[in-house]
Amino acid sequence: MKVKPYAKFVRYLMVISFFGAFALPASAVPVFFTDRAAFDLASGALSFESFEADFSVSGTQTFTDFTVTETGGVNAFGQLRDFGSLGVSSAIIDGTGGLVYDDNSSSLASFFSFSGQVNAFGIQIATSSNSTITIGGDVSTSFNLLAGVSSFFGVIDTADLFSSITFDASGGPNVGFDAASYGLVSSVPEPATLMILGLGLAGLGASRCKKAV
Repeated sequence: MKVKPYAKFVRYLMVISFFGAFALPASAVPVFFTDRAAFDLASGALSFESFEADFSVSGTQTFTDFTVTETGGVNAFGQLRDFGSLGVSSAIIDGTGGLVYDDNSSSLASFFSFSGQVNAFGIQIATSSNSTITIGGDVSTSFNLLAGVSSFFGVIDTADLFSSITFDASGGPNVGFDAASYGLVSSVPEPATLMILGLGLAGLGASRCKKAV
C-alpha cells in the first residue's frame, strides 16, 4: 500500500521527537522561572505552603518545613489578610491568606530557611512600590517588580541543593508572599526538549485525526 506524503511527514516528526528528546543535553543549572505553569511542569509535585493559618505579627514565622526571619528589623512579618492596606494583597493566589513583610527602616531582608535541603523553590510575590528584588542566600539573582503586580519567582537547581533564600527589596516596600512550592527535583528538561516532545504529541494527534476522517 502506498504511504501518502502527509503520513510520512507525521511519522518522521514522531521519530525525530522521540530520539531528539533523549539526544539533547541536560539543562544548565540553576534554572530560573517567572511563569508558575512552566515551573510546575518542570518540577512536578512539590510540598506546598499557602499561609492560611492565623499568626501574630513577629520577627520570625515558622511553617511546616521552613522558617521565615527578618534581618535586622523588629516584628516585620504578619498574616497578609490582616493587612490589606499595605498594598500587596495581589500576592494572594491560593486561599485567603499570605505572608506580609514590612520592609521597615531597620529590616534588611526576609530570610527563608528550610529544615531540609531542597533544589526547587517557587513563590508568588508582590511589592507595594516598584522595586528590584535581590535574591541571596544559597541562590543568587535579581528581578524587577511593578507596584501591586503579583509576580512569580521560581528556581530549580539539580546540581546543588540549597537550604536558604533571602529576598531583599530595594526602596523599602511592603512585600507580600503566597503559594510557596518547594522540594526535590531530579532533572529539568531543556525548553527545546519540551518543544520537540510537544511536536511529537502534535504529530500523533494529527495522525489520529487523519485516520478518523
